[in-house]
Amino acid sequence: MGPAARGTEWDGRGAHRVEVAVSAIGSRGDVVPFAHLASRLSAAGHRVTLVTHDSAVDSLPPDLRVLPVPSDPRALMAGPAGRAALRWNPRDLNRSRDLFADFLHSGYAPAREALRHADVLVASTFSIAAVHAALQRHVPVVRAHMWPEYPGLAGPMPLLPYSWRAPAPARRAARRALRRAEPYLGGVAGTWRRGRLHLSARHPVGLTTATAGTLYAFSPQLLPALPPRGVVTGWWSASDDAALSRPVAELLSRGDWVYVGFGSNQRGDPSAVLEHVGDACERAGVRAVAQLGKLRGQVHPNVVCVGEQPHEALFRRVRAVVHHGGAGTTAAAVRAGTPSVVVPHVADQFYWGSRLHALGVAPRPLPRRTLTGPGLARALEEALDPVTAARAELLAERVRGEDGCGRAVQQIEDWLSPAAAR
Repeated sequence: MGPAARGTEWDGRGAHRVEVAVSAIGSRGDVVPFAHLASRLSAAGHRVTLVTHDSAVDSLPPDLRVLPVPSDPRALMAGPAGRAALRWNPRDLNRSRDLFADFLHSGYAPAREALRHADVLVASTFSIAAVHAALQRHVPVVRAHMWPEYPGLAGPMPLLPYSWRAPAPARRAARRALRRAEPYLGGVAGTWRRGRLHLSARHPVGLTTATAGTLYAFSPQLLPALPPRGVVTGWWSASDDAALSRPVAELLSRGDWVYVGFGSNQRGDPSAVLEHVGDACERAGVRAVAQLGKLRGQVHPNVVCVGEQPHEALFRRVRAVVHHGGAGTTAAAVRAGTPSVVVPHVADQFYWGSRLHALGVAPRPLPRRTLTGPGLARALEEALDPVTAARAELLAERVRGEDGCGRAVQQIEDWLSPAAAR
């Protein structure tokens, strides 16, 4: 790719300062790492615009320039589209395809605005509308993924969550089929020509389309092998020196505790989950500090629900983390050196659950549909085993020195440097 030209400035050391558009489409856990990257790019002297959902703006650093996307991932997942994704029902998914397509398309207009003077776009997996806009404006595209996303991936495929049950040839065929369908995820456009309706993809790009390079925002320590192309940077996170609230810290100072929480995947009435968690804690001889929707306080003899707390500080104070397997929560549990019990709901959560199990820091994942008190108790007993705890601490020692955002900033600068044009 050629050097940056639109808004590039040069300092006395020859370092380049560029205009960067960062697009993040997805849940809060998908957006926050890109906000951390945007902050590090800004701290390095670049001019940065973050394009993301207006519903996420309140949780982002106040000094970031944000162009809001008029869509809410929580509303999407709380409706029929989200229910279809959780059930992984092909018929319901097909019926909901327009809802997903409009959700993905909602980032197009804000992205075009952010790209007016941009030298590069850094786009998340589902930012297909922003990638299309960048290609139209001839802006280089760096694609960034929170999970492995490349053609030769072995084992479970993050966007086909039950794929580990299929033999390798079937997985490869499924991946090829997914790639062919990707350009139509953003919807279909129709035009009349000579009395006939001609249909085409509204955003004819794929989930991996990139022109400058590909970044993987997770630790290489979790992979069985590195991707054949792209750069695995480490997780994109901020320095987490936040402390627990005093009541929660005092609570955890007495007795054996585990954590239970499923992030934005926890919807509706959590009473069924609470019953399973309470039963499992009784059987395993522990108590749970939980984040389950809006529940607060002592909601069960063995379960206390709390509000927002810094995850790494919280996870360091418990003996096991029961979570959905989202990339951000997985990262916090691994860095804390605490074993996991993964209850995957959708997409990449199945992949991360399988990887933590393969590394010996978690029992076999418990899919949401099969969650029961006795099953969770057995998984907790395995996670609480001293051997599992020792493996988790060793893994934490290997990843704590990683600076994912710093590595990503350096790589983006390298791709935009004059040397990259030669």
